[in-house]
Amino acid sequence: MIEQDQRITAYFESLSLPQSRLDQLVGIAQETATPESRLQRVKIRSNALLARLRHPLIRASLAFVMMAAVAQLMHHSGTVTERAESTFREIAMNHGTRLELEYYGKNLTSLDDSMQQLPFTLVLPDAVSEDVTLIGARYCTLVGNLAAHVKFEDKASGKPLSLFVTGSTNELKRIQGRSDNLNGVDVELWQEGGLFYALARPG
Repeated sequence: MIEQDQRITAYFESLSLPQSRLDQLVGIAQETATPESRLQRVKIRSNALLARLRHPLIRASLAFVMMAAVAQLMHHSGTVTERAESTFREIAMNHGTRLELEYYGKNLTSLDDSMQQLPFTLVLPDAVSEDVTLIGARYCTLVGNLAAHVKFEDKASGKPLSLFVTGSTNELKRIQGRSDNLNGVDVELWQEGGLFYALARPG
């Protein structure tokens, strides 16, 4: 009896298809499925998703995520604006100070040789024309970074110009390209050649 059972089992096992043939048949079935049946499956899945989204807890979670994203965007925008305004005030104040200059020279190269604490090389930006006379420089800070405050005098008007130079940072990149007037002082911020510049002059 046991031998007969084994023979029957072996017979039915011989009738089974190889896995590769089964995979091929499944693929054919999927390819030949009617558009109606595919559409029906899509509808079923869509209805199931909508049913989940109608759940109060899920809707509340989605609303919270959206509110958090909007709040983060507004906070970032406000922070950048506040940082720019704070930088404008700092530059205008430094421009108006009467602190003595520490270094003198005929050009920025000589000043750069003297100001060895600077972690960058002083370079005159394109925005500063040659119609100015170099007076001198001193150390200062700009948005918490060590900077050089270089003073010039306009040859035509005799008015003072202040050029602030520091290394570029991600924080400074966010406010570059801005300009403003504070208490009669025009201030411009920009980035050039890997350095961050701020120019202050009477408005």
